[in-house]
Amino acid sequence: MQTYKIRRISGTRKNGVTVPSLCTLDAALKFDSTESPHCVYNEYVAHRLAQTLHAPVAEGVLTTTGDGQAYASLLLHSPGINLPDVLDPQLDRIAQMYPDMAAALVAFDLFIGNGDRARNLKAALVTPHVRLFAAFDHSHALLGVESNPTNSIRKLAEGELIVRRHPFYGRVQAVFLEGWISRIVALSDGYIRECCGMGKPFRAVSEELQQSLADAMIKRKAALPAIVQGYASFIRSRP
Repeated sequence: MQTYKIRRISGTRKNGVTVPSLCTLDAALKFDSTESPHCVYNEYVAHRLAQTLHAPVAEGVLTTTGDGQAYASLLLHSPGINLPDVLDPQLDRIAQMYPDMAAALVAFDLFIGNGDRARNLKAALVTPHVRLFAAFDHSHALLGVESNPTNSIRKLAEGELIVRRHPFYGRVQAVFLEGWISRIVALSDGYIRECCGMGKPFRAVSEELQQSLADAMIKRKAALPAIVQGYASFIRSRP
């Protein structure tokens, strides 16, 4: 379960049988930049794919600033629980506490070509009654795999590993990983196209580029079992 940080509750609305309150939530606002020119699109598409698969990725929404669309990644929070960034010495314990979610994250990152997972993860470790595991930051996946979108799409489509390092490589159990790979392979082509397509040009991402990414991701999902099999020796946990 994922919960998010409330900044302020500003009052109760008088209309509505549920007596709703207005509130403000904390979020990290992401923009396109020279280093990541398709950041907003990558974040939004990764989020839509994660939602479709039920992968453990933090929620986020599109918003608009003076420079156009931006992506707001909601900040994870649970009352009374400290959630610092995950450190390397904690990874074994996290993989043991959340084996299914660790496998889900490996499978999802392999799918979208996200090789920048280190430290972009939150997990509750000292509260057995509260389970929280979620990843964030996908600016360098999808169209951000390489320095330009054409090369990124080519790598995704050709079934390259892309993710050379991952916090849970060598820690993920085969039975869980295979289940998540099967879920991605079973994802319908239509859902992938819906996740990649915005119905119009989106910032610097043309409709043609969106279509090309969808084509590449359809090819990549079919290649995932072979990718995992070919690199099983360092992806899966050691006997």
